[in-house]
Amino acid sequence: MTVWIVFALVTLAVAGYVLWPVMAGTRRGSSAAGDETADQKTVPSSTRSDLSDQDELQRDLSVYRDQLAEINRDIERGVLNAEQADAARIEVQRRILATDQRIQARAKKRTGKKTGTFARPVAVALILISLIGGLGLYLDLGHPALPDRPIAQRSDEILAARNARLQNNEREQALRKAVADLSNKLIQNPGNIENWEMLGNSLMALNRPQEAQTAFLEAVKLSNRDGAYLAMYAEAIIRASDGQVTAAARGALEEAAKSGNHNPRIAFYLGVADLQQGQTQAALERWIALANSAPADASWLPLVVRQIEQTATASGIDISGRLKLPSVTTPPAIAGNAGPSQEDMKAAAEMTPEERRKMIEGMVDRLASKLAENPQDPDGWARLMRAYMVMGMKDKAQESYQQAQTALKDNKPALAQLAALADQVGLTTN
Repeated sequence: MTVWIVFALVTLAVAGYVLWPVMAGTRRGSSAAGDETADQKTVPSSTRSDLSDQDELQRDLSVYRDQLAEINRDIERGVLNAEQADAARIEVQRRILATDQRIQARAKKRTGKKTGTFARPVAVALILISLIGGLGLYLDLGHPALPDRPIAQRSDEILAARNARLQNNEREQALRKAVADLSNKLIQNPGNIENWEMLGNSLMALNRPQEAQTAFLEAVKLSNRDGAYLAMYAEAIIRASDGQVTAAARGALEEAAKSGNHNPRIAFYLGVADLQQGQTQAALERWIALANSAPADASWLPLVVRQIEQTATASGIDISGRLKLPSVTTPPAIAGNAGPSQEDMKAAAEMTPEERRKMIEGMVDRLASKLAENPQDPDGWARLMRAYMVMGMKDKAQESYQQAQTALKDNKPALAQLAALADQVGLTTN
């Protein structure tokens, strides 16, 4: 409570310090309107100068009028003849007219300055709004009990951020090197479909989807329009179009779907196309069917489930009981390319969910230990990243990706493949 009292007093002191000159100026201006002496003391120097010039012009005007009267008297005394009197009278009248115009111009100028006094209430209102708005913002976001965090105490965070930037720079350099190497190889051997795919994935990881389209299109041609490469090509078009499924992308996806290929990109992006065309129910049907047919260890499954839940919630569509996700009766294939044996699968099926999870965690830990002993295993790092994502441990997957970047810093193609995987499963790659 003491903190709030101090804050309130400081705010009032600042408000008074800011508002006092404005309010004092207003009161002095009001007093000056009724008191000539006070006017000389409170009116700014520029205004006093204007008033002094105005008095001088009035004196000049009086002198010129006296000169007109004097000309008439000189005619009566015979000092001036009629012609001389007319010339003198015209000159004095010209001076009177010029002086009168100057008096009117000064009066307009002074009136314009008076209208500026309306700026004072506006200034007061703006200052008060700023103070009240700042207080409201602090009440909403502020935390007076939050301890200070001197720069010395944040050295670990600063070091981690610096290391992350260095790793990102190294990763980007590795990807650029991989793109250059693959481009040179494809110049010599343009018929290598795997190199076209790796080039496309590397360009996608570098956020250069426009260029990746060319690489994937070459892979489409060389594969006799394989559905998987058509899906990759469509994804590059969508990324280059800021997430919009264009007519060209949808055409490629529909052709891929007709080919019988089961690449998950096909159903997912066709669902995105349905959603963008206002067909929410059709999009949900595609995604639910995709999720229900997915293997338990599919790295992309959490992304699809999250998309289904967000879309259903936003549209007010009830999907209760429709998502029949496969139970994790078998652990993800992380120990090797062969996957679990029939005995492992039978034993896993008889376990409780908690026992199965512990078994999976044990396998993941063993894989992590093997990679610590032999980090030059790109497939092992890929399996470890996927396993952590399936288990919902995104932080561990991100950490594994960073460790793999360090361990495989000289293996440019492997880094490119891991970057593409990390981008696919939703890890930070830049």
